Amino acid sequence: MVDKGQGRKTFFLYITAYATGILTLFPFLWMVSTSFKSQKEAFTSGLSIIPQAFRLENYADAFEKAMLWRYLFNSLFVSVLSTAGVAVTSLLAGYALSRMHFPGRKTIFLIVLGTMLIPHQATMVPSFLLMKTFGWVNSYQALIVPFLVYPFAVFLIRNFLFSIPKDLEEAANLDGCSRIQTLLKVILPISKPAIASVVIFNFTYVWNDFFWPLVMTTSTEMRTIQVGLALIKSEFLMQWPMLMAATVLSSIPIFVVYTVFQKFFVQGSVSSGVKG
Repeated sequence: MVDKGQGRKTFFLYITAYATGILTLFPFLWMVSTSFKSQKEAFTSGLSIIPQAFRLENYADAFEKAMLWRYLFNSLFVSVLSTAGVAVTSLLAGYALSRMHFPGRKTIFLIVLGTMLIPHQATMVPSFLLMKTFGWVNSYQALIVPFLVYPFAVFLIRNFLFSIPKDLEEAANLDGCSRIQTLLKVILPISKPAIASVVIFNFTYVWNDFFWPLVMTTSTEMRTIQVGLALIKSEFLMQWPMLMAATVLSSIPIFVVYTVFQKFFVQGSVSSGVKG
């Protein structure tokens, strides 16, 4: 016999979950809906989700009038290269900190952890001066190089590697594999869940970053998508359908990355907390 108290609790949890889901999805649905509405309908339809007529012209205007294609290309180029760099550096650093024994290993790891506590805004000025010294202001180097190392990714990969039995590496060594061959042929395939988590975290962070590209770029051709959306809002005043169309398009890469790597995401995040 089902306990009435337990049944009420389950019912309340389901109602809360559905209500939370609706409240979470509604802004996104409204954004997609508004991207297909006319200018007049966007201001008169209130919270209506279904447009009276679907206008694809809003998407065409975003590309033609607002240079959206350039903002998307810049963000995609910067995000892909920086994420690829982080995947490499975090795997190498994580492997060294988890498997190799050398003086100062724990100190270096504590320094890595310490950098995670420093707000990005606190290093903005010295980072800008460094980029200016290199002559990288308003260049792809300034948008990519500072993000090639991600302390959280090093932390995540290191903890994940602790969950891999050392017997696998010892067996590879007995078969004549060097340390690099062991890393590439044994550790790398097993580490796909952790690397997928790093890809999702870093790509999302770089793609959504606003302040650093705003500071480091001075020409419209170098702006990233987040800065570009702000420019569209200020340049095309009150043209919400076109702005929503641009926002919808800017959300697609994040959705694609998460969809591709999500099957590894939970496994990598959980496994990274096994040891530390």
